[in-house]
Amino acid sequence: MSKSGKKKRSTAGLILDVILTLCTGGLWLIWILIRYLRNNS
Repeated sequence: MSKSGKKKRSTAGLILDVILTLCTGGLWLIWILIRYLRNNS
């Protein structure tokens, strides 16, 4: 039971890490695009 619980926790943590990474990555790309457009205009 303890092993399965740890596996579930680790899996949930990995999923959260991936989601957070994707979210921050998207925001980072958007921020770079905004700065690029501002510099050009």
